[in-house]
Amino acid sequence: MFNTFFPHEYIDSTYQIDFRRYYNQGYRGIVFDIDNTLVPHNADADDRAVALFQKLRKIGFSTCLLSNNKESRVQRFNEQIQSEYVFKAGKPLRRGYEQALEKLGTTRETTLFIGDQLFTDVWGAKRIGIHCILVKPMNPKEEIQIVLKRYLEKLVLHFYLKQPNIVLIGFMGSGKSTVGRALAEHMQYAFLDTDSYIEAREGMTIPEIFEQKGESYFRELETTVLHELLKNTHNTIVATGGGLPLAKENSNLLSQLGIVVYLKAGEDTIYNRVKDSGNRPLLQVENPRQRIRELLAKRDGIYENVSDEVLVTDSLTIDQVIGKIRKLV
Repeated sequence: MFNTFFPHEYIDSTYQIDFRRYYNQGYRGIVFDIDNTLVPHNADADDRAVALFQKLRKIGFSTCLLSNNKESRVQRFNEQIQSEYVFKAGKPLRRGYEQALEKLGTTRETTLFIGDQLFTDVWGAKRIGIHCILVKPMNPKEEIQIVLKRYLEKLVLHFYLKQPNIVLIGFMGSGKSTVGRALAEHMQYAFLDTDSYIEAREGMTIPEIFEQKGESYFRELETTVLHELLKNTHNTIVATGGGLPLAKENSNLLSQLGIVVYLKAGEDTIYNRVKDSGNRPLLQVENPRQRIRELLAKRDGIYENVSDEVLVTDSLTIDQVIGKIRKLV
């Protein structure tokens, strides 16, 4: 009912966001609300805000301030920030966001939006198709019209936080990422792939991590990532790496993260899907089919024990898989 107003992510503070990880994921522009997102309401830019924008420029981001305030307010804040900006933006109308994208020279797919209000910031960003991060307001003292909105926001956030994540596990090539992206679009959820998350976090590909730091290091990273996701991940479809559920600690963390669905596929299906892939370190052997058979024999029982639901997907279409998962929520 409230999915239209749900953010893709909900984080305590703008200043806790790992911006480099987003850059490594391909994002190049960031659109910011100002009041209660970067500074308390009507405050000037402080040292922390100035340092943040310097850091973002150093990483390689372009930035734009998007405010419903008059230009005098935005200019005053921007004196030390020196960012692009749009004033009297009319959020949540699309035009302000479109102007921001034009100033940034980025696309909807490569732009983040960060703000503190659901019915203006988040709703507007979702309407135009920008990945949006909601942060908690910095100062409880606000104008009366915003205070009234906060009561409604609490209701929406109650349902947002109550909605379970859906965690997809299974062997490589079982369709976790393909199904996950389609399911996220269907349910208006965010999508997160743990392997892609790790690559962005480390600034290296999975094969590079295996080659340079070893498999044990990678497995430790998977556990670390699960702990990170438990803190801030809501309304998200999480597709995991094939080996992630194997560690006992990870299986416990997965159960806490959301509803765990095992996408089960047979040896033939998996082999045909991954035989031409060069991005599977565990299959860089003389007989990859035999390797798949051996790994499946070891992992199948673990996957089943970890999961809340097992879906045999060999003969199912993506829509059929989605339909079965939707019934679990």
